Amino acid sequence: MKNMWYIKRLYKAGMIASCIAAVSACGLIPSKEVEYKQARPLPPLEVPPDLITPAMDAGAIIPATPVLQAPSDSPRAAPAETGNGGLASNAPENVRVERDGAQRWLLVKSEPAALWQKMRGFWQENGFTIAQEQSSLGILDTSWEENRARKGEAASFFRKSFDFLRSSSTRDQFRVRLESGVTPGTTEVYLAHRGMEQTARGDAVAWQPRPSDPELEAEMLKRLALYLGTSEAKADEIKGALSATLPERATLSKDTQGQLALILAEDYANAWRRTAQAIDHLGLKVDDQDRAKGIYQVRFSGKAPEKQEKGFFSRLFAPKEDKEATPYQLSLSDREGKETRVIVLDMAGNRDNSAAAQRLLTLLHERLK
Repeated sequence: MKNMWYIKRLYKAGMIASCIAAVSACGLIPSKEVEYKQARPLPPLEVPPDLITPAMDAGAIIPATPVLQAPSDSPRAAPAETGNGGLASNAPENVRVERDGAQRWLLVKSEPAALWQKMRGFWQENGFTIAQEQSSLGILDTSWEENRARKGEAASFFRKSFDFLRSSSTRDQFRVRLESGVTPGTTEVYLAHRGMEQTARGDAVAWQPRPSDPELEAEMLKRLALYLGTSEAKADEIKGALSATLPERATLSKDTQGQLALILAEDYANAWRRTAQAIDHLGLKVDDQDRAKGIYQVRFSGKAPEKQEKGFFSRLFAPKEDKEATPYQLSLSDREGKETRVIVLDMAGNRDNSAAAQRLLTLLHERLK
């Protein structure tokens, strides 16, 4: 028996070809778009435990929620505001790119509390709902959505008339982290992308992780800059700066006792920021953090993502895998102002060199190198 999933895909492909041919006289104007809207209900995402936590379950399953108004082809800026924490219009200097090694983030002239609601409005305008928000930690996670971008006028016609026939085989989720800037009255905005893709395995369809997309992160940060009142030209400069690549700055090493450590070739302040972004990219649950003590308390299952491949029914009837996640402490310590060492501790504060702890450091290294 042929795979029903493939039959449906072929049917949709035929409909797409017919519709495009019918409107070909309208002409095609190539353009690069990123467009999200609420997805139709699908089987639950097969998300590995390393990438999701109990508090994020709602964001990892495509929800059956009402469709939001789709965003326009060009991001529009939010109305300018003034006053406490507000952003004045026509003031590109209010948003700029900050750099440290391979890490990029936005520095916004606004207090974190004032910027928080703007972040919620930005994601809702771009077709996302808020899956989880931890205002005390400055962390906001979006829902999983599909990029429904099209190209050209014919595609625009198709989108309006036959959108119900199509469902993308990829999903995207974003995490935003807000931190107070070094300069009073400023906020550092970090963004991390996580992706999933749908693959066929025999008669089953499963969701598997795909690499984070730095270009997509840069595009969404550009849109955020526009939303906050930055000019189009300045936003393009911001995206260009965000897309630049730099050499590796992290290594794994073992001491004489065989204990694994992650060494970052940067000072403590920068290492703290970069580690936070790596945690966001991995989708680890952050229970607590203490910058003064150099501690991130996270939850991690210890299992490699590629080994978390279960079918739909085993996922449906099995207990939630997130319950297997164990709390760990990531400890950062300064080394003469030139390097920062990252090690794993258990919740009692003892050095943890277990296989799971080493796996956690290895995953962080892959993000920070």
